[in-house]
Amino acid sequence: MDELANKFKNKLGIGRSDRQDYYTYGGGQSPSPSWQGQQHQPPAYNSYQPQNYPAQSQPPYGHHNVPYSTAQDQYYGGGFAPPPLPTRPSPGPNTDDQGNTSYSGPPPVGPRPPGDNTHTGQDYGAQPPSVKPDTRPGPPQPVSRAPSQIQVAGSLFEPGMYPTPDLFPFPLSKYRVLDRTSEFSGNAIQQAIDELGPNATIYLPARTRWPVGCTLHLKPHQEIATLGYPTDENEMAWLEAQKGCTGHLLKATGAPGVRIRNILFDGGREKYGYAKTNDCIVQLGGQNGFNQVIDRCIIRHPRQWSCLQAFQGGENVRITNNRLGPAGYDEDAEDGGHWADGISYAAQNGLVAGNLVVDATDGGIVIFGAPGTLVTSNTIVTRTRMGLGAINMVDYGPHDGNYLGTRVVHNTIRVEGSYLKIGIGQGCSVWFTPPHDKPREYIRGAIVKRNLVTGPSSGTNPGRVGYAFPVSDVEGWTCVENEVAANVSFSGDMSEMSRDPREISIGPGAFVRAPSREGQGPKRDCEFQNDFVRGPISRLIAIRPGEPKYQVFWPGQIELGLGECIALQRVKLAFDGDGEVRLRIRGENGEERILWEAESRYHVGGRHDARLVFDRSSGHLVVLDGQGRSLFDLTPHLINPLNAEVALSISDKSPHLVLSALESGSVLWAPTGYEVGYQWSIGSGPLVYQIAPRFACVLVAGLTPLGHYVVLKSVGHPLVGPTMSWPPDERMWTVVWKSHEPSDHDGDPNCKIIFQGDANLVSLLAV
Repeated sequence: MDELANKFKNKLGIGRSDRQDYYTYGGGQSPSPSWQGQQHQPPAYNSYQPQNYPAQSQPPYGHHNVPYSTAQDQYYGGGFAPPPLPTRPSPGPNTDDQGNTSYSGPPPVGPRPPGDNTHTGQDYGAQPPSVKPDTRPGPPQPVSRAPSQIQVAGSLFEPGMYPTPDLFPFPLSKYRVLDRTSEFSGNAIQQAIDELGPNATIYLPARTRWPVGCTLHLKPHQEIATLGYPTDENEMAWLEAQKGCTGHLLKATGAPGVRIRNILFDGGREKYGYAKTNDCIVQLGGQNGFNQVIDRCIIRHPRQWSCLQAFQGGENVRITNNRLGPAGYDEDAEDGGHWADGISYAAQNGLVAGNLVVDATDGGIVIFGAPGTLVTSNTIVTRTRMGLGAINMVDYGPHDGNYLGTRVVHNTIRVEGSYLKIGIGQGCSVWFTPPHDKPREYIRGAIVKRNLVTGPSSGTNPGRVGYAFPVSDVEGWTCVENEVAANVSFSGDMSEMSRDPREISIGPGAFVRAPSREGQGPKRDCEFQNDFVRGPISRLIAIRPGEPKYQVFWPGQIELGLGECIALQRVKLAFDGDGEVRLRIRGENGEERILWEAESRYHVGGRHDARLVFDRSSGHLVVLDGQGRSLFDLTPHLINPLNAEVALSISDKSPHLVLSALESGSVLWAPTGYEVGYQWSIGSGPLVYQIAPRFACVLVAGLTPLGHYVVLKSVGHPLVGPTMSWPPDERMWTVVWKSHEPSDHDGDPNCKIIFQGDANLVSLLAV
């Protein structure tokens, strides 16, 4: 059994000897005697050959003839052993008719250059020295934790340490080191790319800088890398966009098999400002853009919308162990901001792993469907710039909502300084205002599991977040076993968010999801962890950092003990120590005055266990005792339970306190009054309820289907709901006022009334 298992491991390239052989390249010896004198190439790269790969044993492009052993034929014929690599050819130079020199075999590594853009000559007849071990990343290891500190959620690998055993530290079939070029510029790089053609590696000497004036275009099956594959920023070759380079800095769309490794890319935003184009620094993917790799690169300061993009049409695009950002500025910047992504990924069946994204102002990692893609062990950090979203799954296009097989697992989101609006957004209406006149767009099929949102690793100030895991219009979706650390606080100002009851959103929180109802919210075959609180979701990115001026609460989100309060910048809803519920407002001189009292203190009776609760089951705002028994109902005129989705909003501006029914748009309770401004409009259906304790009745205002606005007074204390049938029951309601005589038409459910800028109240009927 052990022998069969070992054969299977060797077949997959995960045997112990394979890994040891890879990581000892250049310094150690292979532990297996049968591999002496050869370097082991992982089977993952042998399983695919380029379309133009020759069938005969003679390699293309005129380099040395390399015989293959019989093990190669055995591998392709179904044998268990991985194929051996050809024996290493001598590293002599090949000179073409124009005098350009290229090489086959591993590149010789010369002494370090004395400074930027210089490199000493090399003796091409000498044996090539091994790549220094300290210039290559060592064997990636999982994050080590003591047994008592093992956490389920979060990244399994530190940034830059995700395993990439198929990326060996030597070139493709031919290579060129750009150390003797007469011009250290993007033109020299493009010339080498064009001259070498496919199946070639272009090495840039370490510690060199290359100004790039226009987009570099890679050919199929090419690699571009810093010589020696260093991971230190100061050792890498730098590609720096010049002012005229407003498009992509490096483009490899449609080029299969390309590899971009250990290079620093700077888009020039800090020098040249924002460039209004639809490009990014590095673009991969696209039609025929498959089996591409970008590994251990640094990409920062894009002048456009993203650092790195994997375009739709690509497949098996692997983005691993890179450092991305800063990217863009938020809307508070002097030039208006212009956000930018870290990674924008739309390719299929790919891998995004081990990356560190710092201060990406739009999305750290934006997943555009990307069916079949694994996104894991990435770390997204907000440090000095506000971020809209760490990981975004909010776009219907370009795959028409298809996220089947997309797995976002074991990622860490760290909020260290600046504000983060959204952790992992899931569903289109998390980002956008949902439409009212057409069906919502649903995304489907992804798994979001074991991700962690945490605060700073040191210090006492918590990380400030709006929403950690918001979920809206999804189906066939899984969001389970995710965690939020104790050093994260949820806050934000909702004053710039819509106050239309049809677009109102739940307040800040860790786990929030839209309720499932016809046409919106999660659909069938969804699995969610029990931490979720249900509430409406609409364009959550409109939330702002800072002390709130407007906030919305969903049943279950309010529970205040005696002496506690909900404080905005000016208005405070307090459950005072005497048992009274009061709404206070602070004036310009800092003094507070009482706007409204509920008169609950007469019913609390000095109980110290009393709580003010926005009850999850009934939708009422009530005072309960320690056993959950009702002491006082602030909304006694409403049916119990409401059987409707309701939200309580608190605002510095009038109306200050409003209980709304979301589906109908009715205002169920506004104890401080319900004021409207110019251009306010309301259609037939939504109502405004007010309790009139002095007259022992309920007042209702609304637009009838006949097109006139009426105010009704109840007979006694009826229990009301979010809707009313027309005409009203005369035994329960009397007309106090109406805008004009009823029309002689049959009624119009689409009529509306508008409070115009000229102070006229005008009713409009649909034509």
